[in-house]
Amino acid sequence: MCIIVGVKKQGFHEDEYYSYYSSNRTAGLFVTDRQWQDIDTIKDEFVVIPGEGFNYSLVATVQSWDVHPPLYYDILHTACSIVPRLFSKWLGIAVNMIAFVIAWFLFLKVMDLLRVSDITRLLVLAIWGFNPMTMSFIMFTRMYMWMTVFVICCALLHIRLLQAARAVESSIFLSDRKSMFIFWLRYMLPVMACSYLGFLTHYYYLIFFVFMGMCFTIWLLFRRSGNREKSLRRIIEALIYVISCAVSLGLALITYPSAAAHIFAGYRGTEAISEFSTISNFPQRILFFAGLLNKNVFAGSFWAIALVMLVIFIVLRIRVSSEYIMLVITGVAFFTVVAKTGLLLGETSNRYEMPVYWLFILVTVTALELALGEIALRIETGKLFSLEIKEKVEIASKALLYIFCAFMIVWGLACDISGNNILFLYREEGAKVSYARDNKDEAVVILYNSATPDKVWWITNEILEYSKVYFVSQENDAPLDDEIIVNADKLIVYVADDENTDKMLGMLVDCNENIDKAEEVGHEENWTTYELN
Repeated sequence: MCIIVGVKKQGFHEDEYYSYYSSNRTAGLFVTDRQWQDIDTIKDEFVVIPGEGFNYSLVATVQSWDVHPPLYYDILHTACSIVPRLFSKWLGIAVNMIAFVIAWFLFLKVMDLLRVSDITRLLVLAIWGFNPMTMSFIMFTRMYMWMTVFVICCALLHIRLLQAARAVESSIFLSDRKSMFIFWLRYMLPVMACSYLGFLTHYYYLIFFVFMGMCFTIWLLFRRSGNREKSLRRIIEALIYVISCAVSLGLALITYPSAAAHIFAGYRGTEAISEFSTISNFPQRILFFAGLLNKNVFAGSFWAIALVMLVIFIVLRIRVSSEYIMLVITGVAFFTVVAKTGLLLGETSNRYEMPVYWLFILVTVTALELALGEIALRIETGKLFSLEIKEKVEIASKALLYIFCAFMIVWGLACDISGNNILFLYREEGAKVSYARDNKDEAVVILYNSATPDKVWWITNEILEYSKVYFVSQENDAPLDDEIIVNADKLIVYVADDENTDKMLGMLVDCNENIDKAEEVGHEENWTTYELN
C-alpha cells in the first residue's frame, strides 16, 4: 500500500527539498541576477555526487546551521550515498518505509506486553497501518516517521521496565552489585540508547521521554509501600533511573553540541518557548490540533467515542493497569505541550502530533473493548436477565467493537487507494513537471522576489527538467541584453509573487522582437508560470 500511495506522489513540500539539500549539500544553493545556471550544478545540491558519499560530518555541520538534530539526515544521506546522483521521491519514501516496518513491530511488542488479545492487536495494527496520517508521513521526506519509531520504543522500554520492577518487588537494583548491574544492563541501558537516538532525531522526542520518565519515577517511588529500608531503596532506584536518563541526554549534547543553541536560541526554539508562555491562545491551539486528530485520524468519530468512553469508565468505575495510566498521561501531556508550541500550518501541522497517533488509536480501541466487555460482564452477573439476553449482549458488544474497527480500516484503505486525505502527494504537480519536460529545450527565465530568494527552490521539481535556467531579480528592471533571451522564439517564465510582476513580464516581451504576448499556463503557491511567444 505504501508503494501504491507512493506512485501517486508527484511533487514535494518545500521542507522535503530541504531534507535532500541538508543531507547532501555540495557547494550551497544560491541565486544570481542576470546569469545562467546549469541544472547539473543545482541538482548536485540535492544528490550525493561521487566521492562525497557517507560524509556524516558535513551533514552535522549543515544541520548545526538549522534547527534540527542530524540523525534523520544521516539516514537519508546514507540512502542517497548508496545510489549517487539520483534525486527521487523513492529514496525518502524507502527510508520512511523502513521506519514504518520497525515501528510496526515495536507497536506489536507494546501490545504483547499489555496483553492485548490477538484479534484486537490485528485490528489496531491495521487501523494504524492503513490510516491516512500514517501513510502521509511515510510519503513526507522528513524525520517524523523515524521519531515515531523512537517514541514507540520509549513506551515499550518503559512498560518493560515497569513490569520488571513489579516482578522483583523487593528491590530492582540493590539486592547485590552483580544483580544491580545485570538489571541496569538489561533494562536501563536500552532506555538510555533509545533516549540518545530519539533526542538526535527530533527535539520533540524529549517531551515524550520526560513525561514518560516522570510517570515511571512516580510509580517507582509510590508503588506498594514496605518498611523504611525499602522506601530508601526506592529513592535510590529512582535516582539511578533519573541519573541514567540524564547521562544519555548529556551524551547526546556532547555528540551534537548545537542542540542546546537550537532549543534555547534558535528561531524555532525561541518561537516554541514564546508560544508556550502565552496563555491566551491555549484553547484555540488545543481545539485546532484536536480537530486535526478527530478529522484526519478518526474520520470525525473521536469526540463521540472519547465522550462515551469517559462516561462509561466513570460510571462503572473501571480500573486500568499502571501501564495504561502511564501511556495515557504521557500521550495527553505530549499532545498538549506540542499543541501549545507547534506551528499552525493547516493540515500539515499533523506532523507534530503524528508520533503519538498510534497511542490514541491503541487507547481508543482497547478502552472501547474494555468498556463493552465490562458492560457485558455486569449484565452476565446480574439476576434480572435471562441467559439468552446475556449471550446476545456479549455478541452485541463484540459486534460494536468490530464494526468500529472495520469502519476505521475500510476508511483508511479507501483513503490510501483514492489518495484522498493523504497529505504531501501534490498530484497537481505532475502536469507541471510534464509541461517542463515537454519544454526542456526552451529558454527558461526565473523572475524571483529578492526578499525571498529561497522560494526559488520550492519549484525544484520543475527546474530540474530543464538544461539550464536564467535567474532575474524582480527588483532589477534594467533591459535584458542576453543573446539567448532576446533571440528566443519562445520563453518559459516562472514568476514569483511580487508587485513588479507585470512590469517585469512587459520588459521580457519588449526585449525580444519574436515575442508579443505572455500567456499564463500554471500556478502554484508563490509562483505563476507563463509562456511567452
